[in-house]
Amino acid sequence: MLAHRRKVLAQLQAVSGINPENAAKAIQEELAVIEAALEELKPPPGSLPENEWT
Repeated sequence: MLAHRRKVLAQLQAVSGINPENAAKAIQEELAVIEAALEELKPPPGSLPENEWT
């Protein structure tokens, strides 16, 4: 969902001939909500064993 919203925002910012300001603002607000939610889902530091992928 995060990647999709970023893609839509980039597409809106590239549009000419219309004013996508309101739509872009709404998507930026959605991105902030998604990013905040993802941050809340992160486990506390040290709560998971370290591995080579993190």
